[in-house]
Amino acid sequence: MRTRLLAALCLLAPTAALAAKDPRCAGKPAARAARFSDTALKGTSAAERYAAYIQACALDDVVALTQGLVRFKTVSSEAPAAKNPEMAAMGRYLETWAKQHGFAFRTVGERDVFELSWGEGEPLLGLVFHGDVVPAAAHEWKRPPFKPVLEKGRLYGRGVEDDKGPIASALVALAMAKDLGMKPQGRVLVIIGNGEESDWSGMKKYADTEPKPTHVISVDSGYPVMAAQSGFVAWTLEAPVGAPAATPKEGTTARAVDVTAGEFLTQVPGTATLKLSAVKGQTLEAVLAQVKAAIAAEQPARKDLKADVKREGATVVLTTHGNAVHSSVADEGHNALWDLSAVAARLPLEDNGIAAMLRVVAKRFDGDHHGDKLGVAYKDTLMGPLLVAPTVLRVKDGAVSLGINMRRPQGRDAPTFNASLDAAAKRVGEDSGGQVKESSGRYVGDPHVADTSGPLVQTLMDIFKRQRKAPDAVPGSIRGGTYARLFPRAVDFGPAFPNEPYTGHAPDESIALETLDLSTRMLAEAVHTLAISPAPDAKATP
Repeated sequence: MRTRLLAALCLLAPTAALAAKDPRCAGKPAARAARFSDTALKGTSAAERYAAYIQACALDDVVALTQGLVRFKTVSSEAPAAKNPEMAAMGRYLETWAKQHGFAFRTVGERDVFELSWGEGEPLLGLVFHGDVVPAAAHEWKRPPFKPVLEKGRLYGRGVEDDKGPIASALVALAMAKDLGMKPQGRVLVIIGNGEESDWSGMKKYADTEPKPTHVISVDSGYPVMAAQSGFVAWTLEAPVGAPAATPKEGTTARAVDVTAGEFLTQVPGTATLKLSAVKGQTLEAVLAQVKAAIAAEQPARKDLKADVKREGATVVLTTHGNAVHSSVADEGHNALWDLSAVAARLPLEDNGIAAMLRVVAKRFDGDHHGDKLGVAYKDTLMGPLLVAPTVLRVKDGAVSLGINMRRPQGRDAPTFNASLDAAAKRVGEDSGGQVKESSGRYVGDPHVADTSGPLVQTLMDIFKRQRKAPDAVPGSIRGGTYARLFPRAVDFGPAFPNEPYTGHAPDESIALETLDLSTRMLAEAVHTLAISPAPDAKATP
């Protein structure tokens, strides 16, 4: 049966489901499923009929459900799940969907986790996701982030890739299996945590206290199978802005009065802005001319430099433009803060805290993704190098702060890594004449490497290799952190394909319909293989 299932799943190219709609998909689920029954498709196995049903009819359902989920503004950093009305509304939406399709639904904790369940007995397969999303600053988006739209074969909206599209793929795959009368040989759980982008405590409690499924698949990163995750690091530098000098130093023409870069810690800044005033005895016209000259001087060294400057009231405003991406793939974007610091370094600024912080960025971060300039760089054979991204720069309550996100591989234990941060903090202090220091709140998470023994990884790798015609693919590592690290032997499986841009956390987040289609088909095969007709060893308790 498995051989026939594999063949059936390969019958259509990924783009075939995007062509003209199959007439067998018209009508309600019962009517559709009847067209893929053993009576309608005589001589085919249940596995083949399931594959054909998914291939022909799943995509439209996945797109519609994704759109429904994206419309809920479930930004966990704005309000935790327990106090978030949008999260409550999404929970009601999912509960209604579950009842309509014959699944059990429950809320765990203060809306920390939504759990949909199919089947009876001990949990056999857990599919893990998150329902919260990161903020979506309207000024960075070309489209309304919570009004999903389809354009040229892509679905746009906050969460379509991270993580509501994957939720929809799983739910539709399970619903279609149920439509055909299939039953799992243990319970299949869809586990949706609601604090992945902010506070993991609720999901951690769930993972620690609830019965653990034999197999756990998180769909929150990439393919083929991601079995290792970097440790998450949050590090903050700060400096007092200081009062204006009563008598400006000779040659000083401008004072930095405000600076802004980035929207949140896990996104590389797409824009960075510096506001300048003229010091005593100087004019804004002179400051404006100097900024324009600095941009022109920096341009030959930075072919991708995009900067503009204008007068705004009693200030001159310099803005640089980069490419905002998830901080775990910072080297795939363009950090606007780097450019801002480089242009600022060419200006005769009064030596206050903002100017000192920008000098630190220029000296210790500009052009360096891996911490070489900070003196913290190292790498691991499996997980690659340390990743360092300055992401949030703000002035508040008389101080300027710089939030830095790092993703650290295995290879250094926590005490050794913390010691390297201590040394880096000392360096930036020396660079700034003691103005810039480390702030409180350092967080250093540990890297995670899953136990890949057993049938789970082999099954998922087999699915990926065949579907993508990639016989040499091997399990990989991600710089991000997903809920997979909370469950023994759990791994990530999708949704991002290798060598394709990942747009989660970025403005105008999107996912190709082709990706949704293939991801749903691969997830459906995983469900069938691991839960509906598992081999004896696949059902073994870990």
